[in-house]
Amino acid sequence: MEKLWQIAQKINTEQCSVALSESMRAHTTFKIGGPADLYVRPRSIRALAEVLRRLENAAIPVFLLGGGANILVGDKGIRGAVIDTGLISSIYPVSGLKGGRVLLYAACGASVSLLCEEALARGLSGLENFYGMPGSVGGAIYMNARCYDDEISLHVDEIWHLDTLGSIQKVSAASLPWSYKRSPFMPGEGLAGSTVGAATFVLTPDNPQAIAARMRARLADRMQKHHFDYPSAGSMFKNNRVFGEPTGKILHELGLRGYRIGDAAISPWHANIFINLGAATARDMRALIEHAQEVVLAARGWHLEPEVLFVGDF
Repeated sequence: MEKLWQIAQKINTEQCSVALSESMRAHTTFKIGGPADLYVRPRSIRALAEVLRRLENAAIPVFLLGGGANILVGDKGIRGAVIDTGLISSIYPVSGLKGGRVLLYAACGASVSLLCEEALARGLSGLENFYGMPGSVGGAIYMNARCYDDEISLHVDEIWHLDTLGSIQKVSAASLPWSYKRSPFMPGEGLAGSTVGAATFVLTPDNPQAIAARMRARLADRMQKHHFDYPSAGSMFKNNRVFGEPTGKILHELGLRGYRIGDAAISPWHANIFINLGAATARDMRALIEHAQEVVLAARGWHLEPEVLFVGDF
């Protein structure tokens, strides 16, 4: 902790907010998680680059936090530093057209839903399927977010990313390999260890009323599935076409809707949504996840792959 305290003292507090032993419960959509040893919120991509350099030089492990969705943080918290990108949230149009389509710039910490609303305000279509999805632009790109048979990577033009020493690079999204809920930034991929700093999205001019109608339909569908009734991380498991049906349907057919361990529960409305009924611990939620995997493996012989990442010490 002494080393972390020394690093905290060196970080420019005009460009970043800094805290020690920050509870992650307040920063995840599950509302679960112990303390982060060091918690830093840069206010710009350049400040993010500087923090990455300092932490790399001090050999302090780093976890990048976006909107706090799609993660389950352990009850013992996260050792090292958490960098929260939430203050790096600029969104603005880029001058010029690309094949008759418009570019919209978004920084990594911008909310996906806010990006959708900004696109609507400018009469730009392409992101409606992602409206109401929790999380940040950086997180969505890192996970190659997918919903309604649409992937975020299909709409990205260029990405600015930072290596562990804070060097900023620009790359065309079309030149990178993407797959189902996997991006080039994940472990084992070509840009593993790099941090998404910002991206431009290629969007198509359209009637704002038509765009708004599609956005309302997606939000209504999420509300009908009770996505927002309790803290959750969105879909728990990836769908696998080999299974022949969605994971939520499989879990429902096996009688798992409503099953709970402590305050960790499988939603009674949608079996691929795992929820915190109020005081769920990471230990209980992980036990629930493993129970669902065991039931499906025993009944169908299939291994469910979590979409949610396990972060920190359990």
